[in-house]
Amino acid sequence: MTTPHRFDLTLAVVTHVAHWAREDGLWAYEPYVREMSVWADLFRTVEVCAPVGEGPISGNQAPYSARNVNWKPVHYSSSNGAAGRMHRLRQLPTLARVLRSLIKRSDLVLLRSPGHPALVGRAIADALRTPHITKWAGFFGPFPGERLPRRLERYLAARSRKPVLVYGPAEAPHLVTFLPALMTEDELERARNLSLRRTWDEPWRVLSVGRLSAEKGFDLAIQGLARLRQCCPELPWVYKLIGDGLEAPALRNLAKRSGIDDRVTFTGALSFRAVQEHYATAHVVVMPGACEGWPKPIAEAWAHGAVPLAAVGGIIPWIMKGKPSGLTFAPTPDGLAEALRALICDPALMQRMSDQGPLLVRELSLESFRARLERVLVDSCRLS
Repeated sequence: MTTPHRFDLTLAVVTHVAHWAREDGLWAYEPYVREMSVWADLFRTVEVCAPVGEGPISGNQAPYSARNVNWKPVHYSSSNGAAGRMHRLRQLPTLARVLRSLIKRSDLVLLRSPGHPALVGRAIADALRTPHITKWAGFFGPFPGERLPRRLERYLAARSRKPVLVYGPAEAPHLVTFLPALMTEDELERARNLSLRRTWDEPWRVLSVGRLSAEKGFDLAIQGLARLRQCCPELPWVYKLIGDGLEAPALRNLAKRSGIDDRVTFTGALSFRAVQEHYATAHVVVMPGACEGWPKPIAEAWAHGAVPLAAVGGIIPWIMKGKPSGLTFAPTPDGLAEALRALICDPALMQRMSDQGPLLVRELSLESFRARLERVLVDSCRLS
């Protein structure tokens, strides 16, 4: 017998995350799909308006398992530069038309921000007076290089009275501090078990995980490691970078020019289960992006007993304050090199921090995410 959904309602999801339709189902970015499975468990019907993936499927993608998710495909270019902007201008009327039809027949709209579709969807939902909730999947604040559409979207979300789920402290009544979904309780248990296999021997294993795009700051990670080798050539370490993206060729070239390509391994994108194996053997996980929202590599490092090392920026100080596992560093090559040196030269400190990590992620299970999300939908969206 099928378990009834908590809300007998239709949820419209407006997102910029690319989707692919294949014979074996609908595919999208794996962390997004994992989170959407919770929403699909709560609502009778989930209608997702998302762009058609450009080119063959690549990177860390996964299929939806929920059968109550329907895709409303639109073409909306993700290309940069003048050509991409022209494509988006031509595609905008169709996007708006599909969104209007979807939002008009929905009970609640989930705006996955920041992103152009969510910006357009917000205007349409407000015009139609359709209730909406925003999931701001990034740093909810200004930063150097922030583009105009994102600034506008953040301004509208900040002044709206509709609930906005944000990472970090909430500064207005409608802003809701909301931790991200991480893993199921079974996966957290697997992470703890995997971490027991870690050996504390040389070479010291340094890891980074994420999409290889400019804002992630992996060029800083490579520059910092190069600086570490220059100042402490005797320290034995290796670095593994898991992920794929447009910056991959440039990062490979940077590692070679910096003279550390013999210590750096690029794996490409891997499934989350495969990534778990790498977390569980790593000693240090470097998170070099200074404009992240709630960076999952920090929590994933904790879950697997690796020590997170995060660049200061955004809400990182708020996340790391008072935590017994992990360090922060000034987002410069010298700052990273010095922080890494301090850890590598003190294995006993790394082991103490490693032991504390799994205790810090109990609230980040998908089961906890579902319970917290249900409370928000009842309390802030007045669903019943």
